[in-house]
Amino acid sequence: MSIDTEWAVRVSKASSVLTKSDRLILSFITSNPQDAAFLSLKGLTEKTGTSKPTVIEFYKKLGYTSFKEFLTGVRNFYEHHIDSYRASSIIFKKVQNFSDLIASLIETEIHSIMRLKNCISEDDLSFLSNLILTSGRVYIFGPGTGYYPAHFLFERLKRYKIDVHFVENNIQHIAEELYPVNNDDLLLVFNYLPEPAVVEKVMHYSRDAGASVVLITGSIYLSLASYSDRVIYINRGEIEFKNSMAVPMAFANLVLLAVELAGGEMINSYLKDLEEKREEYKLLFS
Repeated sequence: MSIDTEWAVRVSKASSVLTKSDRLILSFITSNPQDAAFLSLKGLTEKTGTSKPTVIEFYKKLGYTSFKEFLTGVRNFYEHHIDSYRASSIIFKKVQNFSDLIASLIETEIHSIMRLKNCISEDDLSFLSNLILTSGRVYIFGPGTGYYPAHFLFERLKRYKIDVHFVENNIQHIAEELYPVNNDDLLLVFNYLPEPAVVEKVMHYSRDAGASVVLITGSIYLSLASYSDRVIYINRGEIEFKNSMAVPMAFANLVLLAVELAGGEMINSYLKDLEEKREEYKLLFS
């Protein structure tokens, strides 16, 4: 099990035995990971209005043997949530010039993307690619920074003659955009919001309509997981570096390649036909 998703897996497994106080602690960590990741045991009790024994009992339910181990799990999972000011402060303690900045960025992004090997299973890719290929329509929703991988997939899945729709983050029109959703469809969600209320509403709507729902996220929200057929945890960047969408974008590209692999000759024929149409109608940039 990858350390990046270990926290999420532990919480999910223990969700049925979590008390009201446990959920209060979990809610604080989820909403304030950049603070929770650096608190002492006493500090966490003060922030959550709980007691030391309550916090100890909580992390023991998750299978951690010490507060230090528990805190490490929180830091590793929520590493992309560090606020911009703190991230910049850490960066520029180590970076003195543009050359250092380039080297630091490349090293960090490579390390982050390499983690994909440990947090994505073959089963996840097979499940998602086959669901995309067999669904009547594919709806993609990505509010906030989730827009980038979501829109990337929306534009490129058209190459495979997939009936794909992008759900805009406009609360006035979301109901109309989701109205056609039915039990033959798929909703794919990229969520990197700290307060995912609108995401929960979209997922709830789609699940009630009978659609399959897959959530791509870097945070654990038990309420969102309850509306998902599968949750795939894809973090963003390092806890001591500026926020980056390199990992979610790499994952989005991986999904495209998985669809091509799963689609085999059918997808290959679509791509060949598309290129022939580009040439025939001169729909090329010169």
